[in-house]
Amino acid sequence: MKKMALVIVFISFIVILTGCYKHQRFMVEKTGPDVFEQMTPSAAAEVALAEEVAQKRLAYRKELEKIKSFYEQSGNQLKLEWVQRELASLDSAPRYRYIIQAEVAGDKLAATDSIPRANILYDDAEKLYKEAELIPLLVSRSKRQLALNKCNELIRDYPASDKIDDAAYMAGEIHEFFGDYSIAVLYYKRAFQWDADTPYPARYRAAKLLDYKLFERDQALQLYRESLKRETAAHNYSEIMQQRIDELTIEPASVKIK
Repeated sequence: MKKMALVIVFISFIVILTGCYKHQRFMVEKTGPDVFEQMTPSAAAEVALAEEVAQKRLAYRKELEKIKSFYEQSGNQLKLEWVQRELASLDSAPRYRYIIQAEVAGDKLAATDSIPRANILYDDAEKLYKEAELIPLLVSRSKRQLALNKCNELIRDYPASDKIDDAAYMAGEIHEFFGDYSIAVLYYKRAFQWDADTPYPARYRAAKLLDYKLFERDQALQLYRESLKRETAAHNYSEIMQQRIDELTIEPASVKIK
C-alpha cells in the first residue's frame, strides 16, 4: 500500500509539473499577427474596409432598434432609456465615409462625353441642391447630402462624362457648406483638372479656402494667379484677387487673416 501511495503521489507530482509547464508556455507564446497587420495598403483594401465599417454601423443600429422595441413591449422603462441614450449617442457621433470619390478617381479624368444617364444624375443632384437653399437648415443638410451622393455616383459610374467637372464643383460647394474644407478644395481642384476650361470659378474657390481656412498660402497664391488668367466666372472678384495677390507677394509677414 505504501508503495502504491508513493507511486500515486509521484504521478500526481509529474502531472502538476507538466500542467504548470504548459500553462507557462501558453502565457509566454506570442499570438499571431493581426490580419490587418498583414494587409497591404491599397485602394481596393481601403474600399473593402470602409464598406465593412459602414455595414457594421448599420447592423449595430438595427440591433439597437430591436432591443429598443423589446423594452417598449416589455415595459422596462429603465432599460428603454438606456438604449435610447445609446441610439442618441450613435446619432451624435461623427460618421466618416472614408472613401472620397474625388480621391479615388484621381486627377487624370477628362470631361469629354455627353452621357444621357450622367446628365440625368446631374440634373437630379442640381434639383436637390437648389431645393436645399429654400428649406430649413436641418432638412437642407439632408438634401445636400443626397445631392452629394448623386455627384459621387456620377463621377464613379461615368468618369468620361462631360458633367464630371460640374459634379465635382457642386460637391466642393456642399463640402464647403459642411465645413469639410480640405475635401472641398480637392473637389474644386478636380473640377479644373478634369476640365481646364470649366465654366466655374473652381480655382478661386479653392484659393479662398486654402488662404483663409487651411492657411496654405503658397498654394492659394498660385491658384489666385491662375484664376485671374483663366476663369471668366471669377472676373467680378478680379480686384479682390489682385489685392490679395499683392498682399501675399509683397508683405506676406503682415497679411491679415479675414
